[in-house]
Amino acid sequence: MNLRNAAMCTSPSQSRSAHGSPSRRKRIGLWVIVPVAMLARLAHLWSTRELPFLQHPVGDAEGYIAWATRIAGGDWIGSEPFYQAPLYPYLLGALFRVVGVRGMAVLLAQSMMGSFAALALAATAGRIGGRRAAWVAGLMYALYPPAIFFDGIIQKASLAGALTCLLLLLVTVGSRRWRAGRAVAAGAVTGLLALTRENAFVWLALIAGWLLVHGRQVAPLNRRLIRCGAYLAGAAFVLGPVAARNGYVGGEMSFSTFQMGPNFYIGNSLEATGRYRPLVRGHETPEFERADAARLAQEALGRVLSASEVSHYWLDRAWVDICSAPGQWVRLTIRKVLMAVNAYEVSDVESFRVYADHSLLLGTVGKVWHFGTLLPLAGAGMMLSRRRSGARSLHGLLFAGMCIAVAGFYVLGRYRFPLAAVLTPFAAAGLVRAIRAARGRRTHHLHRALAVAAILAFVANAVRVHPEQELDGMGYSNLGVCYARAGKLDAAVTCLRRAVEANPTAEALYNLGLALSQTRQWSEAVVQFRAASAADPSLMEVDYQCGAALESLGRREEAAMRYRRALDLDPQDERARTGLERLSRSPPGGSGLDP
Repeated sequence: MNLRNAAMCTSPSQSRSAHGSPSRRKRIGLWVIVPVAMLARLAHLWSTRELPFLQHPVGDAEGYIAWATRIAGGDWIGSEPFYQAPLYPYLLGALFRVVGVRGMAVLLAQSMMGSFAALALAATAGRIGGRRAAWVAGLMYALYPPAIFFDGIIQKASLAGALTCLLLLLVTVGSRRWRAGRAVAAGAVTGLLALTRENAFVWLALIAGWLLVHGRQVAPLNRRLIRCGAYLAGAAFVLGPVAARNGYVGGEMSFSTFQMGPNFYIGNSLEATGRYRPLVRGHETPEFERADAARLAQEALGRVLSASEVSHYWLDRAWVDICSAPGQWVRLTIRKVLMAVNAYEVSDVESFRVYADHSLLLGTVGKVWHFGTLLPLAGAGMMLSRRRSGARSLHGLLFAGMCIAVAGFYVLGRYRFPLAAVLTPFAAAGLVRAIRAARGRRTHHLHRALAVAAILAFVANAVRVHPEQELDGMGYSNLGVCYARAGKLDAAVTCLRRAVEANPTAEALYNLGLALSQTRQWSEAVVQFRAASAADPSLMEVDYQCGAALESLGRREEAAMRYRRALDLDPQDERARTGLERLSRSPPGGSGLDP
C-alpha cells in the first residue's frame, strides 16, 4: 500500500478521533431530552403545589404511604400474602428509610425516573425510525401530559411507565440480534413490571412466545430455545423470591398477588360498567378492598378461606355471571376495548382533569397531545414501518396483549398507561416519514396510513364510551374531601358544589352536606343530606349526619326520625343510638348538641 492510500485509509480515523463519531454525537444530543422532560415535570409540580393531595393523601396514595412507612420501619417481610403489587411500596419504603416520609421526595424521584424513561424511549425509536424519529419520540414522551401527571402523583403508574420504556429498549435492540445477557435483562425487567402491574404477566408470555418464533428462518431452534430460556430465567430471578415470600407467610405460592379474582369479578359481573366499582358501596379504599373480598366470600361459603380460595371464589362468581348472560358480557368486553383506546383519561381518585385545571402545561398541551392523538399517529407509523418487521410485530403484539389484559378486567387510565410507551416510537417514526414523503411529493404510499390514522382517530375521539361529566364530578368530589381533611372547608365546599353540579350522585351530595355541616351551615346541609338520601336510600351514613344537623337546628322530632332510620339501616350505629338517648334527656327547645 503506497503512502497516498495509507493517508486515505487513516484520515477517517483521525476525523473520528478529533470530532467524535456520528453515533456518539447522536447519543450525546439525545441527552438533552432529559432536562427538557425534567423541566416540564418541575413546572407541573410548581403549578399544582397548592392541591392538598400530597399533604393529605387519599385512596391508593394513602395506602402506599402507610405500607411504605411500615417497610421503612423494619417490617420488610410482612405477615400476609400480597394482595396488591408490592414493588412500588417497597421502593417507597427504601426511599423513606433514607430521606424520611416525604411525599415531595417521591415526586422528584418519579420525575427524574420519567425523564430518563423519555431518553430510553428515544433510543428505542432511533432503532425503529432513525435519528429524527428518536428526537421526536423523546420529546413526545417528555411532554406527554398523562406521563407528566402520573410522575406528579404518588401512584405506581409512574414506575410502570419507566419500566415499560426500559423493557421496550431491551427488546427492540434485541429484535435484530439477541444475546443471552440481553434476554436475561429483558426477563428481569418484565418481572419487575409484573410486580408493579399484574397485567404485565401477559407480556411475559407474549415475549417468550415471540422469542421462540422470531427469526426462525435464520436462527435454529436450539438458539431460539436458549434465548427464550434466558428470558424466562431473568423473570424467575425476580419473581421467585416473591413466590417464596408468599409461601412463607401464607402457605400458598403466588408469583405476585392474590387479587385477580375480585378484580375479575368487578370487571365482568352482571353489574359491571367497565370501570372500577367496590364490592361494598362506600368502601373504595385499599383498607377495605381485601377485607371485604375475604369477608363476603367466607360468609357465602360458611368457612374460613385462604387467600387463593378467596380469589377462586370471585373468579367462579364472575364466570357464573358471564355464562348467565353471554351476550351482555360480549357487549361489555367490546365497550371495555373501546374504553381502553379512548382519548379520555379515566381516573380513580386523583383526576387528570382536576390537575389540568391547575397545571398550565397539562391544561394547554393536553388539549392537543393526548392518547387520542397518539393512537392514530402510531397506527400510521406502523403502516409505514414495514421493513422493520421484527420491531413492528413485537410492538403490535404488546399493544394488543395489553389492550386485552386491561379490557379483561376494568379500565382506568393508569392501567392502560404502558400503551403510550409502546405506541410512541411508531408515532414518531410515522410522523417523520410522513413529513419526508410529503416534502418529496411521494404521497402515493401514504394513503393507507392516512386511512388507518383517520379510523383510529374516530374511534379514540368521536366514539363516546365514558360518562365524562360524571367522572369529572367524581374528581372534584375527591378534591373536596381532601380539602376538608386539610381543614380548608371553604375550598372543600366550593369543590363539592362543582362536583354536585357536574354529577349529583348520592356520595357527592352527602360529602357536600358534611362539609356544610362542618362550616355550621346546618339548613343547607339538611337539604343536601335529604337529596343524598333520596338518591340512594341505602346510604347508611347520611341519616345520622342529617339527624345531627336537624338536632343542631333544634328540630328534635325530625332529628329523632333520622336517628331511628339510621338504626334501622345499621343496628350497630352507636352514634345514632347516642343521639336518640341525648334527645330523650335534653329539654324541649334545646338542640342537645354543643354549639
